[in-house]
Amino acid sequence: MAMTGISNPLLGAVSAKLSAEDDPLLWESALTVLVDEFLQRYESEASSRSWYFLVGACSRWVRPHNSRWNAAGGFVFPESYQNGTPELDWTVIALGDGRSWHLAEKLSGKRQTVFRVAIPSRSARHNQAVVHTKWSTTQDPVLYGFRKLEGSWRCVAASDERSQGSFLDYGRQEHK
Repeated sequence: MAMTGISNPLLGAVSAKLSAEDDPLLWESALTVLVDEFLQRYESEASSRSWYFLVGACSRWVRPHNSRWNAAGGFVFPESYQNGTPELDWTVIALGDGRSWHLAEKLSGKRQTVFRVAIPSRSARHNQAVVHTKWSTTQDPVLYGFRKLEGSWRCVAASDERSQGSFLDYGRQEHK
């Protein structure tokens, strides 16, 4: 039986760390999209490595209103102080084993694949957000643009659309 969706322990651990300024609906939407991305990659590349999903909130962005990512109408570009990798205020780590999720205190083992996800904090006051992700096996981050439309958050863009296909309403669609 393959892992599916967001497990209660992962969602519960993240929900417990959110502040009143964080929109839980953004977090749920982002985790739905990114857990699916994790699972797709796990299913296509699973090996003897340990597979970790590391998610956290970032509140320290460099000049957030002076730079833009022009996808899907434009977003504030998420540039961080730490060599372009967002510094996380807190983290939740989950280990995927192909059947289920297990919360972990830390990353362990020499052979591991880590999917690092930074979601902006204070999202309750905004109608758009860019989530910064990076696989430990690649150099380039992938950005996901979310917009609050009619009261719900939807993923409307991904920075790797040219290589991975169009991203429509948080579902990857193959180019025909």
